[in-house]
Amino acid sequence: MTEVQEFNRPSDLKDWAYSKIKQLILTSQVKAGEQLRIETLSGKMGISRTPIREALLKLEGEGLVRTASRVGFFVKGLTKRDLRELFELREIIEAYAAEKAAPCLSDDDILYLSGLHKKAVEAVKSNQLEVFVDLETTFHTFIIESSDNQRLLKVLESLKDLTYRERILSVQSIENVAKSLKEHEDIVQVLDQRDGHKAGELMRLHIREVKKRLIEFLDLPDD
Repeated sequence: MTEVQEFNRPSDLKDWAYSKIKQLILTSQVKAGEQLRIETLSGKMGISRTPIREALLKLEGEGLVRTASRVGFFVKGLTKRDLRELFELREIIEAYAAEKAAPCLSDDDILYLSGLHKKAVEAVKSNQLEVFVDLETTFHTFIIESSDNQRLLKVLESLKDLTYRERILSVQSIENVAKSLKEHEDIVQVLDQRDGHKAGELMRLHIREVKKRLIEFLDLPDD
C-alpha cells in the first residue's frame, strides 16, 4: 500500500480511523485497487486492529472499499458507470438549480461567484489544484444553495464523497480544467443577466461536457 503519514491518536478511535482512511481514499493518496492492510494502518495510526476493521467495514458500506474473501480490504475504484450515473444526477440537480437561482441572485452574489472564478483561475496558474477543487466545489454548491431548495441540498450531500473523488481525478487533465474554467465564466455571465433558462442550459452543457472529457481521458473499467 502507498506510504501514509503517521497520525496523532484521538479519543474516539473508530470514527477517527474512519475519517482518516476515508480522506486517504478521497484524495487518492491510496489508489484504486490498492490493498488496505489492517496491520499497516494499525501501526501507522498507533491504534489496535479493531477500530481499523470497523472503519473499513463502514467504508465498504459506503462503496469506497471492497473486500476479497480471505485476502482483505481494497480501495474500490470508480467505473464508467459510476461516472455516468453521478453526472446524470448532477445534470438534473444543477441545471434546475441554476435556472431557479438566476433571477434571485443579488449583485453581491454575482460578485461572489465572479470572485470565486477569478481565484480558481489564479489557483490553476500557480498549480494549486487542490485549491481549485475546493473553489469549484464552493462555486457549484453556492448556486444550488441559491435555488432555495433544501431537498436539492440533501441530495447533493448524499453525492458529496463521490463528487469530490471525481473532482480530484478531473484535475489530472489540465485541458479539462481549462475548459471547465471557461464554462464557469460563461455561466457567471448568464447568471449576471438573470437569465434562468440560459443558465440552466449552460450548466447542463457544462456537466455533460465534463462527463464526456473524464470518460475519454480516465482509464476506467466499464462497470
